[in-house]
Amino acid sequence: MSEKPSQSNSIAFHRIHGSRIILSNGARTATRDEEIKFYDNGVVYTSLPLSGHSKFIVEAQRLHTSWSGSFKIGIVLIPKGELKEGFMPPRYSPNNPQTWVWSSETLHTGQVIKTKYGKVNLEHTQKGDKLGIEISTEGVLSFHMNGVNQGRAAVDVYSTDKQVYGFVDHYGQAVTSSIIEAFVNPFSLQHLCKRKVLELLPGSVESLSQSLPEPLIRGMSELKLGAG
Repeated sequence: MSEKPSQSNSIAFHRIHGSRIILSNGARTATRDEEIKFYDNGVVYTSLPLSGHSKFIVEAQRLHTSWSGSFKIGIVLIPKGELKEGFMPPRYSPNNPQTWVWSSETLHTGQVIKTKYGKVNLEHTQKGDKLGIEISTEGVLSFHMNGVNQGRAAVDVYSTDKQVYGFVDHYGQAVTSSIIEAFVNPFSLQHLCKRKVLELLPGSVESLSQSLPEPLIRGMSELKLGAG
């Protein structure tokens, strides 16, 4: 049975965003204000955390040639409840240590340029191009450009207790984008159970070996190794 997207109509851009961002079109369009004077503070997040099989696609709608650099897109891990008034988005998305960012033709992972990535260079983004994020049920992250999957960027992005938000960084030449497709799916019961068990484990599984039967310890060790 195919997985049915849910909440597809409720994902917009988050009310917490970079200081130069102006939202319109029901918060589904984001524009970096005063693009001739400023090139940064254009980060905008998804209004909902991503979960299960999820996709987030935006269309580049306006660019300005005054600056170098262009759109960046990625995901960020944020502790539950922290994306609220008082949260300070970075002026430039790779500055955040809890991110996977596709920028230019490289993949930034936690402030480190990890590797060359993608079949295209985001510096060459044109009006009408469609940039996207997709995460599989198993937590495999990939990026898209005009419907073409650019390859695996990360695995196990759902393996922490933090929430995963998508974001677009309107940097340099990037001025305006609009969401054209976005959906999330609930986590599977198996995934939720795994995360709950791991939260309850006091340190290493081996530390329980004196008080629990060996077959149970072995099963819990396998669960911890396979969780994600």
